Amino acid sequence: MQTLQKKSGSGVVTIPKDDLERDEILEDGALPAEQNVVVDRLGRRVYLVRFVDDTRIPEVEDTEVVERFAAQRLMNQDAFGQSQTAD
Repeated sequence: MQTLQKKSGSGVVTIPKDDLERDEILEDGALPAEQNVVVDRLGRRVYLVRFVDDTRIPEVEDTEVVERFAAQRLMNQDAFGQSQTAD
């Protein structure tokens, strides 16, 4: 868990270096000279961070986590799209 830090009046968090390496964000083990990032507020206390790749912003719906949530929601519905209840 991290602590929200203050920088120039904004809240700042860090992304672990291992995660940046895994996602091939780093160049020769260091942050690139310029890496554009898009931060979206999805809801109360929920934010999405996306790294721009060659001027392309990754689509939210193309991420594994969104696909997994969508599949879970579908599995919890009946044929009419209604939430199923446990009997």
